[in-house]
Formats: sequence, structure tokens, C-alpha cells
Amino acid sequence: MTSKKKSKKVPHEDTNEVTDDNAASENVYLRQEIARSPAYSTVYLSQDLNDRDIEYVVEEAVIKKQCRVLQLTRCKVTFTGASILANALNNTENILEELQLLDNRIGDDGVLHLAKVLSINENNLKVLDLTTNRISNVGAKYLAEMIQTNERLTALHIAGNEIGNQGIQMIINAIQYHNRTLEELDFCTNRSVDDDVVDDLIQLMKHSQTLKRLFLFNCNLSQNGKDKLMKMQKKIDNFWLMV
Repeated sequence: MTSKKKSKKVPHEDTNEVTDDNAASENVYLRQEIARSPAYSTVYLSQDLNDRDIEYVVEEAVIKKQCRVLQLTRCKVTFTGASILANALNNTENILEELQLLDNRIGDDGVLHLAKVLSINENNLKVLDLTTNRISNVGAKYLAEMIQTNERLTALHIAGNEIGNQGIQMIINAIQYHNRTLEELDFCTNRSVDDDVVDDLIQLMKHSQTLKRLFLFNCNLSQNGKDKLMKMQKKIDNFWLMV
């Protein structure tokens, strides 16, 4: 009778175990940060978050804690995470007024998810910060389309992206001809934006009924272009321009 030898357990690297441990660690961080945030206030997170983590944030911070401000800074949020956040904005159980996604990776596809939801005005969002998110003219087009119908947003931050003149012109036109709520536009450090948009910006400053703050420093404007904008600023009461 042949006896079967018991196989010896050899230590090895188990990828799934490592992943589970990491996920558990991240969940501890999320629980701690969200737990220490008072209800109806700000929840600030700055650690890498996967899509499951974003779902947890939505459930615990946006819906249960009813946070008014959600700030996810350098969390590596992707377009999938942006889609999850967009679904949360479409949920009437939240009171979120400010969504800050600074230095993430949502890209044009992520912008599309957010823009679709913000176009239908069934949320409370007033401030959208998409600074440094790999957004191109394609994403700017989605934002411009959203701005045409949105009636709640007062501030849009799209600094540090890859938007050029065409994208900025679409946004300018949407604000000037269709929007009645936006007060602040920040597109600093979009290095492809140059003097070709200066005349459009002057018309925006002159005719927009609501815009009061415009930030565009560290773009590719010449000194002459900046001077023209500053000259127009002096003709407008209570207008804040940073070039």
C-alpha cells in the first residue's frame, strides 16, 4: 500500500493576501478619517484610493455623514471613481456642495460622467475642482455643454490640465451666452492657452452677468495679452483677475 506524502507548506508570496492586507489597511484609514469628520462638514482624504474605496467614501461620507465638502487630493481617482462619484451626485440623499478632486487621474472620460449628472440640476453642487486631472479639449467640451444647462455651479477649477485655446473658447462661450450662475473660473497652468483667447476673455469679462473671478496665470499669454486683460479689469467693478 503506497502512502501519500503530505506536501510541505512552502512559504511563498500570495498576491491575493497582499492585496487583501492592503485593502484592509486602506479601509482602516478611511474609517478613521471619516469617523473623525463631523457630520455636515468637510471630509478630506489624501491617500491612494481604489474603486471600492470610493464606494465606501460615497456611502459613509456623502450619504451617511452628509458631508458638504468632499476633498480627495492625490488619491489616484480614475474615470471609474469619477463615475461612482457622479452617481452619488445623482442621489437626492446627499447635500454635497463642493467636490474637490485635486491632482487625480479622472481624464476626459471621468469628466463626461460628472458633466452628464451636473447638466440635469438634480444636485446641490456649487464648486467643482478638477485641478490637474489629465483633461484635454475633449473634456473641456463636456464641461462647456454642462455649463450651458447647469443652474447651480458657482465655481469651476480646471487648472493644471492639458486644455488648449479651443477648449477654453468653448467654455467661455458657454458661460457668456448660456450661464447665469458661474462666478469663478480658474484655468491657470494650461500651458497651451495663449493670446488667441484674449479677445474672447475680454468679451466674457464685459458681458457675463455673474463672473467675478478669473484666474489664468502661468498660461502662455504674452505681456501684451495680459495688459489688455488688466485694462479691461479696471473698467469693471469688483472683478478679480489673476494673470
